[in-house]
This record gives sequence, structure tokens and C-alpha cells, in this order.
Amino acid sequence: MGIVGILSSIALPNYFRQIQKTHQAEANATMAQMMATVAAFADEFGTQPKRWVDLNTMTTLMTNQGPAVIEDGDLTKAITLPGERYQLNRINSMNAEKYYVFEAIATNTAASDLNIIACIDLQTGASDQIIGRKDEAANINSLKCQGSSG
Repeated sequence: MGIVGILSSIALPNYFRQIQKTHQAEANATMAQMMATVAAFADEFGTQPKRWVDLNTMTTLMTNQGPAVIEDGDLTKAITLPGERYQLNRINSMNAEKYYVFEAIATNTAASDLNIIACIDLQTGASDQIIGRKDEAANINSLKCQGSSG
């Protein structure tokens, strides 16, 4: 029985960490889709999206409550993604003209280093997306977008 306990103490943390990375990959895919949707909205309507529901006019943006609705508010108000494992919001100023920085943060504090940071400059089309790694969360200063963080 002692051998099983030793093996479990080694295998279980690795297993749980892998599950957290899988959840991060899902949120990372949602972030990539959302960034493309921000650009598509600006191209289609000639204005910048300000609310989560704006992005729904291009493609369905799912939250844990279903498609984004007017009550989800501005992009700076965090929405919870399906599965309730990550929250997503715009982290730079709503006044930053044509420049967006978003972050997805794990709702499980044990996975707080597995965040996702992304930016898009609608003026130039430049974008970047970084994922956090074990013991090193993604940092806004590592983004390679052109523009200012406003």
C-alpha cells in the first residue's frame, strides 16, 4: 500500500496540472477566436466593439450562461467562459483607440499562473497572444503588439 501512496503522490499532481493545461488550451482557443472577431467587427461596421454583445453580431461568443448578452456589459467587465474555468476581460482602457489587450484568468487559484494575455492593434493589424506557464504567468510587458497600452 505504501508503494501506491508514493506513486500517487508523484502522479496525481502531474495529472491535475495536465488537466489545468487542457483547460488553458480551451481558453486560449476562445481568446484567439475572440481576437479575430474584434478585428472582423471593426472591419464590418467601421467602429470598435465596446460590449461583449457587439462581438455576438459577428460570431457567437459563449459565456457560462450562453451567448453574450447586453447584461454582460462592456469588454472591461469580466465574463466567465463555458465550463466556468476561465474569466475573460479587456484589461486596457476603453479609451485606447483601436488597441485592445485582453486577459483570461483561471478561476481556480491553483492555476493562476496559467493565464492568457493577448493584444491586437486594429490600426496595423498586429496581434500577439501569450500563455502563462508553470510558475510564470504571462505578462503584459511581453506582448509584441504595436501601439500603446492606453
